Amino acid sequence: MKKILIVFAAVVVLIAVGLFVLLSNMNSVVAKAIEKHGSDVTQTSVTVSGVDISLREGRGSIKGLKVESPDGFEVRAAFSLGDITLDIDIQSLRDDPIIIDEIRILAPVVRVEATETGVTNIDELRKSVQASAGGTSGGDGGSSGQKKRIRIMKFVFEKGSIEIDATALGIEKRTIELPEIRLSDIGGSDGATADDITRIVLDAVAKKAAAEAAKAGVKESIKTKLGDEAKDLLNKIGN
Repeated sequence: MKKILIVFAAVVVLIAVGLFVLLSNMNSVVAKAIEKHGSDVTQTSVTVSGVDISLREGRGSIKGLKVESPDGFEVRAAFSLGDITLDIDIQSLRDDPIIIDEIRILAPVVRVEATETGVTNIDELRKSVQASAGGTSGGDGGSSGQKKRIRIMKFVFEKGSIEIDATALGIEKRTIELPEIRLSDIGGSDGATADDITRIVLDAVAKKAAAEAAKAGVKESIKTKLGDEAKDLLNKIGN
């Protein structure tokens, strides 16, 4: 009996140690997951400077998330999301999907750069995001880490700005306000994979940024610079 108790105690200790290691490394694991799946979806570099997740409190924060522009653009960070807070439904962590009650992004910055041909980095990013949706079969990629699905009840972007650089076309730089963006029930009752959610959110923000750039007069300015032959290209901006 004493030997059985010793073995049992050893198993409990090993489980406790394993949980401690898992929880202590959770922040780095989450950061790596964001960078990997974000880069897979956008086909550019996605980085974060810090992650702080507390399952006990059901909350989390992500600092310094950046999405780079595709090759060929001088503006490196197309998206800078400085302060992201999460409200997690801890009761759902054992379920599928995991439910995140709210993700709120404060003061995001979107940087739009137009080339001499009128192509923007945001439009190119949208193309990459949309193209990745057709080649990943739902984003699972055979990885057990991707099989867990997520449902986000509320996703909010607020107090954001758009920095527009169309100097290649002789247009002065300008900064405009990015109106609040609200998305609800992302993933639905069945949830969605991390890759699918990344596509949904990035595409929504990119589309809104392109539309606001068009409203700011960039669309008409580009048309004036390039002539009527650019009409088809410009009609895609903001659509």
